[in-house]
Amino acid sequence: MIPVLAPLLLISVIGRPQTPSAEVASQGNASDWVSSSSLSWRELGPSTFGGRIVDIALHPQDSSHLLIASASGGLWRTRNSGTTWECIFENEGTISIGDIAWDVHDEDVIWVGTGEANNQRSSYWGDGIYKTTDGGKSWQHMGLEHSQHIGRIVIHPTQSEVVYVAALGRLYGANEERGLYKTRDGGATWSRVLDTGPTVGVVDVVIDPFDANMIYAASYERLRRPWNFDGNGPGSAIHKSSDGGLTWKRLTGGLPEGDIGRIGLAAFADQEGLIFATVSNQNKIEVAPKQDPTVSLETRFAKGVLRVVRAPKDGGAAELGLKAKDELLSLGGNVLDQRWSWVVGLSVLEPDEEADLVLRRNDEEVTLVVTRRGLDKTIDAEPVMRDVGGGVYCSEDHGETWTKRSSEPVGGNPAYYYGQIRVDPHDQTRLYLAGVPLYWSEDGGHSWKRNRASGVHVDHHALEVDPHDSRRLWLGNDGGLHLSHDRGETWYHFDNLPLAQFYALGLDDQQPYRVYGGTQDNGTWGGPSISRDSRGIGSEEWSSVGGGDGFYAQIEPGNPDIVYGESQFGWIYRRDRGAWKSQGIQPKAPDGEKYRFNWNSPILLSRHNPQILWFGGNRLFRSLDRGDHWSLITDDLTSQDPKKIEGNVPHCTITTIAESPFSPDLLMVGTDDGLVQLTQDGGHSWTNLTGRLSGLPQGWWITRVVLSEHEKERVYVTASGYREDDLRPLVWRSEDLGQTWKRLDEGLPQAPINVLREDPVREETLYVGTELGVQASLDGGASWAVLGDDLPTIAVHDLAVQAQARELVLATHGRGFWVLDIAALGDWNSEIASAPAHLFAPKDVVRWQRRSLAKTSGHSAWYGKNSERGVILQVHLLADLEEGAAKLEIQDSKGKRIARLTVPNTRGLHRIHWVGVRSRRGSGLAVGDYSAVLTHGDTVQRRSFRVLPDPLER
Repeated sequence: MIPVLAPLLLISVIGRPQTPSAEVASQGNASDWVSSSSLSWRELGPSTFGGRIVDIALHPQDSSHLLIASASGGLWRTRNSGTTWECIFENEGTISIGDIAWDVHDEDVIWVGTGEANNQRSSYWGDGIYKTTDGGKSWQHMGLEHSQHIGRIVIHPTQSEVVYVAALGRLYGANEERGLYKTRDGGATWSRVLDTGPTVGVVDVVIDPFDANMIYAASYERLRRPWNFDGNGPGSAIHKSSDGGLTWKRLTGGLPEGDIGRIGLAAFADQEGLIFATVSNQNKIEVAPKQDPTVSLETRFAKGVLRVVRAPKDGGAAELGLKAKDELLSLGGNVLDQRWSWVVGLSVLEPDEEADLVLRRNDEEVTLVVTRRGLDKTIDAEPVMRDVGGGVYCSEDHGETWTKRSSEPVGGNPAYYYGQIRVDPHDQTRLYLAGVPLYWSEDGGHSWKRNRASGVHVDHHALEVDPHDSRRLWLGNDGGLHLSHDRGETWYHFDNLPLAQFYALGLDDQQPYRVYGGTQDNGTWGGPSISRDSRGIGSEEWSSVGGGDGFYAQIEPGNPDIVYGESQFGWIYRRDRGAWKSQGIQPKAPDGEKYRFNWNSPILLSRHNPQILWFGGNRLFRSLDRGDHWSLITDDLTSQDPKKIEGNVPHCTITTIAESPFSPDLLMVGTDDGLVQLTQDGGHSWTNLTGRLSGLPQGWWITRVVLSEHEKERVYVTASGYREDDLRPLVWRSEDLGQTWKRLDEGLPQAPINVLREDPVREETLYVGTELGVQASLDGGASWAVLGDDLPTIAVHDLAVQAQARELVLATHGRGFWVLDIAALGDWNSEIASAPAHLFAPKDVVRWQRRSLAKTSGHSAWYGKNSERGVILQVHLLADLEEGAAKLEIQDSKGKRIARLTVPNTRGLHRIHWVGVRSRRGSGLAVGDYSAVLTHGDTVQRRSFRVLPDPLER
């Protein structure tokens, strides 16, 4: 049996109010109710860090006017060099973007190719090409719906109706709609001018600056599976057409062939025939083995300190003077304050470049001079095979012959994630290569430096050189958008773009509650659900609790300073925010055994005892002391498929864990290879339920298992076929602990399900997060509707209900956190729906003390939205009424009327704000007890509520 502690008292949390208005929504049935415009989402952010930027387009005449394309957060425009931004592409069929193109002859014409081209685990598919002719006010779908991922769009330099599109095709399967497409009529019709076959797409295309009939296209062969990624093949090549795409030839003169990966192209406009290419050559060569710095020096990051665990005597690290127990403080002036800082710091050094390594040894600071080559010491062993690596090639005769410019491997690693090369429009010797890190050359690619953006981020995907001033560089990476005015010597980061790509979230029980979540390559962050700052939630109110790629976050009930987080492949830690200490707590495998962990491994704190932590690998782990010690309570709970385990992506792992609120011994898990298992005795014995789930395809990724809040034997399962090239939604419910199942996915859109939650108040209300948004059901899954009407078309990876605040919180992958007041949904029933008029019980509110938390920032700051100011009163009318037929007033604790409020007379759900009583001292809410009274005909409804003081006043 699992030890259980007494339940902790949770403090009620109330959102802060805003502008007075009445919002109306039609109400004819449950679907209308769920999609009501009165159910309005508020965006929390953060904008402190960004999200992956995949393309940048500068206005041809005005470089202060630019567009940026987010991998999964839409298209954004600024007219003032980034001081302010507006999203102009967020409600279309998908807002994952691969590439954009701006018509140089008409700034109102913009093309968007949907579906990211970077082949990542979280690269979302698209539904073809969109075009606007009014600067983004409206969009028209222009076809190529099944292309899924777009690598490049280029517009003919003199004939704007002629456009080329590089279509990569599906990432997880073969399909016909891929290759290079051309339209001659502005997108009304398309023809495939370069057919690369069902497994090879086109990733890049360039029009020759001197002859618009001369086209260069880069084909790319790649296939991702849940357990493996093949990012190369003989289908990857450069092709050329001299007649506008009618005929093609494959270019071979001097270019490598065989196992070739991603290729990027760039043309120089001031020299005819000059073309550059970055080529990922994954053919194998035999080399003398070297010790990677991460091997010759084993480190551990714990309690905020990066400490040397082992420096082998025959390794380069030991020869340079490093010893076990050394605490590494900084490298080259950069503080080593994260688990990966050491590796990142080394990666930006040239092989023989010296850097000061400052460390603490026996309470004294010591400085060593290190080089990357010194740490990469050649060891005495048999030769090993490795990839040739990335190379930069140049042609000066329109691609007929090529020479390799780079002597050492350069470019992104893994190459599938990068592949962009840029040339200064005024100097063909100055080249830039996006990757890890940002490479740059000043001699045409013969030699390369790699420290041009070392203090910015490590994963770079987009770069544009200002044609009017080539010192100005716009850089897009996993950390958002950056600008340099001095060719990369220094950089400015834009912290006003809310593009965070969250994988998961956790909520604490403070007042106001805080929201935590792990992000793609920006670590794990937490911030408040509302702010005392009247402007909203500022970027300075968010704080980092962990690095790497962040995923699950769990907060200890009753002790919100204790946060559990995770980075990729199961590296979990416990952070004490009060003491500002972090401790790595990943279970260690015994000698002779190797654990497997998913990219996004699940962590779960027990609701019965906050000292107990569950963690999933290929087996289920349990800790009774906050992760200090672990016990294995299961054998391998996956299929252990040898083929999948041998792939180059860790697989056959647990992806979701559930614990019953009724019993700590009732647990469920789901796996990435399609298994669902349940135990009723704390993990001693397990029942495999997979075969009982009718309609579950073999091997599909189980995204969530849920044990009901309301009925002990009620369970839910969701599965995703995205990684099996199938976008169907799948949801099941069982009322007998998995013995029998019922499908609940009829009526859901064609989008995989990532998460399902029950409403904690009303058991028939369900919420699901899909790859295209949020759906809700008021009838236990019999029917579904879009929840609210103002959420972008965004992938929702996680959602949770903050029960005391009656709010639903979303973790989106591309637009940060969003929050919705769901009090009315929790109270809804058929009697309310059929009543002529109904007043919902208002939530108690806190009279927050207003104060400014940030320095003056002009117009550039972005703020997350606070909840509305005042008390929120929700009234539902069954039908249109005569004006004044429904009356609403506020009474004080003695029953005295202190305010009359107007109730709109149209049918539907109305959201009415009361911001307090106006007096000589101004208007505002006084602390105390109140009642809202709705009168309609002979019916009088009275609802009580309280205005509470700010906790700082108590």
